[in-house]
Amino acid sequence: MQVEVKLFGHFRQHLPKDAVNGKAVITLPEGATVLRLLDALGIPFEQDEGVWMIVVNDEERFVDTPLKDGDQVSLFPPLPGG
Repeated sequence: MQVEVKLFGHFRQHLPKDAVNGKAVITLPEGATVLRLLDALGIPFEQDEGVWMIVVNDEERFVDTPLKDGDQVSLFPPLPGG
């Protein structure tokens, strides 16, 4: 399956070289989760790293959310401050 991913902040360094405007299409196995997408992009996930925002098809989700072909995923890194 393929999902469109848009990365923000320092996460953009994990995009493939063919990415345009912070977006790329990533191929994943059927039934993959957001966590599998992070792994495919080489983005480490640490629970205590800070505030994350994961948006799938315009709805906030979690790392264990299963993805479907054609999903649009936006990933925001931990935010500093409080």
